[in-house]
Amino acid sequence: MLRKLPLELIAAREQLVLEAGLIKAAHRVSYADAFAVATARLEGGTLLTGDPEVHVLPREVVTVTKLAP
Repeated sequence: MLRKLPLELIAAREQLVLEAGLIKAAHRVSYADAFAVATARLEGGTLLTGDPEVHVLPREVVTVTKLAP
């Protein structure tokens, strides 16, 4: 079902894992959120989330579009 959605699955390659670890070490976010932030950064995209712990990250860390609850 997931594969039918207009999404691109990104593999957890070494660069992504290391970037997520750096984000997790520097900011108060969950490891899963760190992966989402790292993916947005490495892919040059905007992170769409309703997660308040991601919304407080500085803009130089990641560009976020806030989703309504």
